[in-house]
Amino acid sequence: MKKNLLTASALLLTLAVSAQKQPRLLTFQDLLAKPATTLEKPSTEKTLGVTLWSDNFSNPANWVIDNNGQTAAQFGWDIGATAEGWWDPNGINSTSGGSYAELSNGDPTASPATQALNVVYTMTTASPINITALGGTNQVSIQFQQYGARFNDLQEVQISTNGTTWTTVSDNLNESVLSSAGGTPYANPNNKSINLANIIPASPSPIWIRFSWTTNYPASATNPNVWITYGWYIDDVKLVTNPTNDLSVTDKYWGTAGLNYYQIPITQTAPIDFEAEVFNGGINSQTNVKLNINVNTGQFVGSSAPATITSLDTTILTVSTPFTPPAIGSYSVLQTITADSTDDVPTNNAISNIAFSVGNYIYARDNGTAAGSTSNGTDGFEVGNLFDIWADQTLKGINVRLLGGASGTAVGTEIFVKLYSIDATTGDFVFESESDPLIVGATNLNTNLVVALNTPVNMLMNNTYLAVVGCYAAGLKVVNAGTSEVQTSFFLDMLDNTWYYQTGTPYVRLNFDPVIGINELNNDIQASVYPNPTSTTLNVSLNVTGTALVSVWDLTGKEIIAPQGIAAGTAAIDVSKLSAGMYVVNIATETGITTKKFMKK
Repeated sequence: MKKNLLTASALLLTLAVSAQKQPRLLTFQDLLAKPATTLEKPSTEKTLGVTLWSDNFSNPANWVIDNNGQTAAQFGWDIGATAEGWWDPNGINSTSGGSYAELSNGDPTASPATQALNVVYTMTTASPINITALGGTNQVSIQFQQYGARFNDLQEVQISTNGTTWTTVSDNLNESVLSSAGGTPYANPNNKSINLANIIPASPSPIWIRFSWTTNYPASATNPNVWITYGWYIDDVKLVTNPTNDLSVTDKYWGTAGLNYYQIPITQTAPIDFEAEVFNGGINSQTNVKLNINVNTGQFVGSSAPATITSLDTTILTVSTPFTPPAIGSYSVLQTITADSTDDVPTNNAISNIAFSVGNYIYARDNGTAAGSTSNGTDGFEVGNLFDIWADQTLKGINVRLLGGASGTAVGTEIFVKLYSIDATTGDFVFESESDPLIVGATNLNTNLVVALNTPVNMLMNNTYLAVVGCYAAGLKVVNAGTSEVQTSFFLDMLDNTWYYQTGTPYVRLNFDPVIGINELNNDIQASVYPNPTSTTLNVSLNVTGTALVSVWDLTGKEIIAPQGIAAGTAAIDVSKLSAGMYVVNIATETGITTKKFMKK
């Protein structure tokens, strides 16, 4: 089933996870305190057009700065040739060089941290810019060079026709968040262009330009973490006339029913859709516009229906026939945008190639290229990905990759994997199975670790499941590889027992290899406990001969619930009177003893 292009609401409805809507606020532990100044991205700066107005910050008097009462050097906007912030002492590598504008807000790495709370920092052109007097019309774009990175920031570009009422014309919320979970800083410099033709009238009044910074989480404004910023550097601001022919790709999607996979079991192949959202930022209408794909140099060729896109309009192009991988192997997809006219700025409608593979057993959402990790300080957590199942298949294991090295997963950390289904009515995650606890050894790090489930799960077609890896305390760091659309990769914070989504894709994969867990299935005592965490009742599922004595202990070794005899099958234990925390279920039979941990919430 095909979804609309990258629409979070559509993902919520189809994947039935409407109960999990909130993004996770980044904490200081998520911070990466070093810049990646060598990162380069393709330039999006328009190379055509006439510059009507420009400013390179050589004269600070051209701008009015409002730093919300803050006066120290590391707070608010500053214009000069020296970086004031904590993150990158080198500033922006702009075209003009020399002075530039820099936004900072204290130093979160200091002890104590110094960021100011409840602030809005603005930098505004001192005088209005008369576009009409300069020979322009509404067919103009704001261009500038920027550098920095996002954390919990709201970085906005605004315009006004009276100097009082402001309209936001752009922000940086499309940029990835740089944290320990992954993400990247902006290219240095990143060339940004904002088309004003559909915002201002044909004969526009003079306008003011403003750069504004505040938190992206005003509802949490008392939390110092939401006021952390790496900084935002601005230089070489211009108003430039728009080109004649200029199609740009503003969004893109590939995948099946909203999820894309970089490794697919042959049993789970399904039609893959390709879409692109294309904006016509030029003066002329564009005709015969198509999205084209070419798989493995001619193995499969497809195109969208031709479209006419008028100036300042946006169209979603969908390849008419989805591609279904026919066999095990590697697949490379070339995507292009074509039209009758020659595009004046071809760099902003280029789409990266896609590479994925089809194999026997592995189902992977991550792209395999490590980029950061997910952790949760001293608190327990679970993290993983949604997977759609297109044919009934039994799952016996989950693959994970744990970060190694000096700042990686601590040897001795106890971890587990779990599988949840999704309640189609409530959107809740429903426990299906988990592994025995695994004590992490050095050989388990930076490798494709296979963890067997206690009980294999018969995954049903046309259902969505969540596979996770987790721990109940500190020490675990899970590798991220690639990015996820919102509401498709999830994080359970055990401190507040809340599910959040994250945009870094955790290295958590389904493994359908039928030989996984054969040895484990021969154990004399087979047991599982669920739901986990629980607030009232803990179900204990046993496959034993005779009767088992089941008791509950706390982590100090004190018996909390006395032993009770339970035969094979499933029995319920009332844990509602227990305090919140971690406990151990002790299961004893004539042939041995096994234990299972659970969390009382």
